[in-house]
Amino acid sequence: MADALQRLDCGFVGSAVQGLSYLDDVRGPEQQPFEWWEGLVRPEEITRDSPEFERWMLHNAANLAHIAADADIPEGGWKAYRVAWVGGCCLFRRSALVESGGFGFWTELPPDHAGEDVVAQWRVMRRFGGAGILPSGAVHLESPTTIVNRDVEASAVITDDQRPSDTSYNSPTGVSDELG
Repeated sequence: MADALQRLDCGFVGSAVQGLSYLDDVRGPEQQPFEWWEGLVRPEEITRDSPEFERWMLHNAANLAHIAADADIPEGGWKAYRVAWVGGCCLFRRSALVESGGFGFWTELPPDHAGEDVVAQWRVMRRFGGAGILPSGAVHLESPTTIVNRDVEASAVITDDQRPSDTSYNSPTGVSDELG
């Protein structure tokens, strides 16, 4: 992921988790929004109302495993594709995350919520771009979620017209490298 982030020169890259128990469940219609990035990743704005939002389906079941199996990716290599967001494994360029407000909006969310990763990634994508990479290499544990109440989507509370409210970032590890 670090290699991809460096070479694509964007705000984040992600390896979406795949449900390997779904390898026999090919979901062609859910794979329709798939699109490779050609060249460098560019900023783009995604909202729940935009056509690009439909890319969320790419990360269902084993969709990425099926797409990767048909892709022309050299051994040991990777290719970037367009995402709505990436749940699971995401590596931010630290400066892009900080300049986009980081997770400073956290205190504006109710205790029971989901989707704070979406808000942070959309803010970074808007300014610096973001991408998923294939093959993903990330596997979903397929265990029950610990977040049982998902009634509040963070992107519904933290709206697109809000600007980042806190651009400070304090790393809990004290690490301040560019990729952290």
